[in-house]
Amino acid sequence: MFKTPIIFLTYKRPKETKKILDIILSLKPKNLYIFQDGKKKEFSKIELKNHNDTKSVIESGIKNKKVKVVFFKKNLGQKLVGYKMMKHVFNLERECIIIEDDCVPKKFFFKYCSEMLKRFKNSKDIAHISGCNLFYGVYKKKVDKHDIFFSKYPHFMGWATWRDRWQRYYDPNIKDWPKNKDKFLSKSNLKSGEKRFFKNYLDKIYKNPKLSVWDIQWLYYNIFHNLKTIVPNVNLIKNVGFDNAPTGQSAKKFRNLFTKDLKLPIKKTYNSSYNAKYDNFLYDSFYNRKFLLFRIFNKLKYKIKYF
Repeated sequence: MFKTPIIFLTYKRPKETKKILDIILSLKPKNLYIFQDGKKKEFSKIELKNHNDTKSVIESGIKNKKVKVVFFKKNLGQKLVGYKMMKHVFNLERECIIIEDDCVPKKFFFKYCSEMLKRFKNSKDIAHISGCNLFYGVYKKKVDKHDIFFSKYPHFMGWATWRDRWQRYYDPNIKDWPKNKDKFLSKSNLKSGEKRFFKNYLDKIYKNPKLSVWDIQWLYYNIFHNLKTIVPNVNLIKNVGFDNAPTGQSAKKFRNLFTKDLKLPIKKTYNSSYNAKYDNFLYDSFYNRKFLLFRIFNKLKYKIKYF
């Protein structure tokens, strides 16, 4: 029996939901929580069928098993679903592993997260455990000599965290953004492209509470409070959400990621500082918001290439 609590968030991907649910159930989890957001009024016939089929996959998969399932009647969007599911589970559990229906995990991912949750439960400067290593996933090369290393960027493609960190720092509405804005944007570990990235997104999230985003907020709090993310030296997650993404450099770059298991036991040696090579890779891939003219040029370039 697998004792660490698991959250599975799904929506309208029936095939992926079945594949991931089969992996999770093979572990015989003691506490499994499944959440499905409600239907949108503007769903197409295909989307409605996929949503209904996903619900059926869950109901048939957990038959005769002790699983806590929440089917939201209304569509809440990513922001509220993420907040509500974490609040629900952390009223009952001290730690949890989270997987979404666009992230197919290696079975080893769960063992890795469980071990990291136990090993670093008292390390309050660590708030996030990532199951993905995008550098390894793209290039099949390691960026560190140790089994694990640290990043300043928490990633949500298969992850884990503790109740005390999440409840202490996370606010989906970032009500403290106006007060912390100048201090955050003046941090020495932020490059100019990052400052433009965070100012753009955090201003939008603060001004528009209905904006359906819930991960950028956690990223903001982790960086602001100098919290660390644990990253495995190989990639344990294959993201299938990019398969349906539009044309674009990042979308293409992170399809068909390489995955591999770490060798057990996971060594206890590691460098306590951030891995600069990995963080620079993520900066270039996601968090470097270029100047307006560069962004306009890139959009035109992709449109011309597409047509």
